[in-house]
Amino acid sequence: MKKVGVLLLAFFLFGAPLRAADNFLGRGIEEFKAENYEEAVDYLKKAREQSPGSSIAAFYLGLVYKQMGQYRDAAKNFRDAVTLTPPTRDAYVELIEMLYNLDELKEAREWIARAESGKVKPAYVAFLKGLVLAKEGKGKDAVAAFGRAKELDPSIAQAADFQIAMTYTKERKLREARESLKKVLAVDPNSELAAFAREYENVLTKTLQAYRAWRFTVGTGYQYDTNVISKPATNIGIPAVDAATGEKDSSIFGSFRIDYIPLMSGPLSLNAQYAFYTNNYLHGPAYKNDTLVQSLSVTPGYIFSRGVVSLPIAYSHVWLNEREYMNTTLARPSLNLILLPGHIGQFSAGYGKREMMRPGDPDEDRDANIYSLSAGYFYPFAGGNGVFNLRYEYTKEDTQGRNWDNTGNRVSSSLLFPLAGKVSLILSGDVFLQRYKNVHTISGSGTPGFPASPAKRRDDIYSGSAGLSWELYKGMRLNPQYSHTRADSNFPIYDYRRDVYSLGVEYTF
Repeated sequence: MKKVGVLLLAFFLFGAPLRAADNFLGRGIEEFKAENYEEAVDYLKKAREQSPGSSIAAFYLGLVYKQMGQYRDAAKNFRDAVTLTPPTRDAYVELIEMLYNLDELKEAREWIARAESGKVKPAYVAFLKGLVLAKEGKGKDAVAAFGRAKELDPSIAQAADFQIAMTYTKERKLREARESLKKVLAVDPNSELAAFAREYENVLTKTLQAYRAWRFTVGTGYQYDTNVISKPATNIGIPAVDAATGEKDSSIFGSFRIDYIPLMSGPLSLNAQYAFYTNNYLHGPAYKNDTLVQSLSVTPGYIFSRGVVSLPIAYSHVWLNEREYMNTTLARPSLNLILLPGHIGQFSAGYGKREMMRPGDPDEDRDANIYSLSAGYFYPFAGGNGVFNLRYEYTKEDTQGRNWDNTGNRVSSSLLFPLAGKVSLILSGDVFLQRYKNVHTISGSGTPGFPASPAKRRDDIYSGSAGLSWELYKGMRLNPQYSHTRADSNFPIYDYRRDVYSLGVEYTF
């Protein structure tokens, strides 16, 4: 009798809550299958409260949250579903998928290892493993995982081949990607995935046909410059400078550029460029500023899942008035990082060396070691046809001559905005604040154009430009532009204004 009494007591104490939990679970599953997710959440939450040890309740609540797009809540419940006793085996695959969507790839790999050890849905786990590896940038291992998934379950071969194609595309193995897409079409040509693969394969084919590792650009144009020789904004007391009449002049400029960008597979990239530029003035003493510049740059890079690490190395040589004037060498390790989808940050540190080719006053020697740090933000929009850029840079010039030692802070911004048709608007602005380290040796000497008392030089340089880029036909662009510069200096000889108007045309082939 005592045993019967104990059983009856247990029934009254625990039977009702268990029946309530089962009822909540059943109703929750029904509402889930009917796609009434809000109602399903309420019932399944109550089922979990009444029976916190139920892995089934945790599993179905996770499924509901998954359908509602609440991946973090879904992952929490799937995690419970695989750790409670007895575990719900189907929850392994769901948990791994949620962790993949949340970019919690390290934990995803841990659960993949457990699922593989327990032989839980091997084909689907292999497929998810491929997705995780691909997102981590481990293309070779990802392709192997997708191949394993196909072997284990031929029914997912089409999806696996499509993911293999996406992985190859990410690694710029475009020919291999195209072959994988052909396999997608062969499995079921009438499926939605095949329709997408067909379009993608056409794009890859056109890309391969149009791709050229070598590109050549030639350009020419007319320029009108209101202050070629940077004549001071006010009279400074030096007759030869104050009376200068050739500060305004027209010029003809020309350019030639060679770009080499090989189609490399894997994470490595390379960009090399040679450029030639000349600007020849037409009248007056401005001809002394005729310029010829040649430059060469090589930029190796390494591409990873969230960005690119690169090492641009550049050299330029400048002639002024048909005489060697200056050469510079620069190395700038850079990191381009995807901060958020569609938002890119750039960080770099640079070292440059400048050598002036014309000897003069040792205090005015501009030979220098140049150091820089910069941070930038890029936001592409309009399908990549437009871009906004904001950049800050700190520079330090350690010059041979004491008069040119300086530090600088520069903030610049640019906007490429597509207008109607094949016309784009280009706007840019720049503020450069230079502070010179030493008291200038000529200041306080009574020399016109310099402060009457010993002083350190300070320049605030503001510049802006506006222009259009109009594609007349494929490869050929017309580029009208206006730019303004205002150099505000406490040394009158370095204080000036300048406006430049130009109209150029360039052709790329």
